[in-house]
Amino acid sequence: MTPAEETLVLYSKLAFYPVHWQALEQIVARYQVRAVALAAPAPALPSVHEAHGTAEADGGPVEVRRMPDGSRRERIAWLARQLHDLAPDAIWVQEEPIDPFGLEILALYRLRRRPRIATAVCENIFPPPRHVERLVRRALWPRLDHLLAVAGPSIEGIRAAGMPDSVPASSLVAGGLEPPSQVEPRALPFADTDFVVGFAGRIVEEKGWRVLVAALARLPGELKLAIAGDGPDVEALQAALPGRCHYAGLLPKDELWRFYAALDCLAVPSLTTPRWKEQLGGTLLDGLALGVPVVASASGGLPDAMGDAGVLVPEGDAGALADALRRLRDEPALRERLAAAGRERFNREFAIPAYADKIAAALKLRRRDVKGVSAEGLHP
Repeated sequence: MTPAEETLVLYSKLAFYPVHWQALEQIVARYQVRAVALAAPAPALPSVHEAHGTAEADGGPVEVRRMPDGSRRERIAWLARQLHDLAPDAIWVQEEPIDPFGLEILALYRLRRRPRIATAVCENIFPPPRHVERLVRRALWPRLDHLLAVAGPSIEGIRAAGMPDSVPASSLVAGGLEPPSQVEPRALPFADTDFVVGFAGRIVEEKGWRVLVAALARLPGELKLAIAGDGPDVEALQAALPGRCHYAGLLPKDELWRFYAALDCLAVPSLTTPRWKEQLGGTLLDGLALGVPVVASASGGLPDAMGDAGVLVPEGDAGALADALRRLRDEPALRERLAAAGRERFNREFAIPAYADKIAAALKLRRRDVKGVSAEGLHP
């Protein structure tokens, strides 16, 4: 006898962000669930994230219920009605544990062990709460069944903010979009003999572009810099390395893959600030996925994400970064090894099927077998 499908609810402001939506579709395909997305209004995103687009949500295997505009009280009432109607067996909260509506979900089920509830943890630094907020979190956080953390520093950050050790946590629960099977490199205005270092994403101080420029200034002129992305420091970055820098602009994802394919290596030199620490590095995941050798700083979640599939350097150390770039230029065998290791690591840890399986494991969903019959507790 085939067990009945369970009801899985995704609550998120970013439900239609392609990575999360594709993971939910994978869960529906691979696990014995019916899925419903409770989609809160999306916040304003940086332009580099908006360039990824949104998922085509309507008409697929996932039911969508959109949170209406209105006062916070009206939206809380809407959320409570939906959950009462759905009676979910599992809830995936793709928001930080401090999200007010995520806390409302915990409050609704505070005295009940069903449904199973897991929440994402992406940030590494959490601001001190007000006294009332601290009391609310202390009362509600123990109800969580699992933390879906992107990296170890996120677990450390939320524990420091008061998350009890009794709530289990998994690391590297994050997804990345896979590149097309064939990617034509984007034309760049450099010579065939040049070694092209790439930098992509938000062009802001904390992403470490000044450290990268200082590193390249120590190296011969045939090491060039190609930039894709957007941010307040675009002009300053272009002016900092005259004659050796090309700015490709803010690119949609299909063009961004072509940009990556034109690089000899990708630099992710992020810097920790008092209010921000790199979470995981979407650019880093892109480099791994496409087999572009990556050199990254030891900032936030970057060491966890990259593992031994790239070259790690200390934060803010232009000399160490220059040495790493020189080594990558001079050692084709190293670039080839890192390219293969990066692709393997991405497929194992961050491709959408792997991301979906980690979420499903945390929520204890039943896996479908090849005949469509569920298998209790079967996870890869």
